[in-house]
Amino acid sequence: MQFLKSIFIAAALLLAPAAAWAKDNQVTQNPAAESSDITVGLKGLVCDFCTIALNKTFKRHKSVASTSVDLDAKTLSITLIEGRSVKDDKIIELVKNAGYTVTKITHKDGREFTPPTKS
Repeated sequence: MQFLKSIFIAAALLLAPAAAWAKDNQVTQNPAAESSDITVGLKGLVCDFCTIALNKTFKRHKSVASTSVDLDAKTLSITLIEGRSVKDDKIIELVKNAGYTVTKITHKDGREFTPPTKS
């Protein structure tokens, strides 16, 4: 019995760092997203896998510091590295490559872009 208890404790200690790492890399949902530089309205966003795909796609971009997806509001909030920017065309391309559609892009400075709808 003591042996099993020791194995359980050892396993818990070995897995604790992995669990902490996973928690740090979890997708966070921030409905307010007040500190973001760009908010992107999305079409086709339905589940947590969508959130993961978008976060992975945008976090690879050299100008992006962090991202946050709100499934209820269907928005992606992007925080940029200070002094960097991302063009609207690039945002649309990245969203499309992830499998979704941009409905609106709103910048912190008040600029807005609505892509034309295809007829």
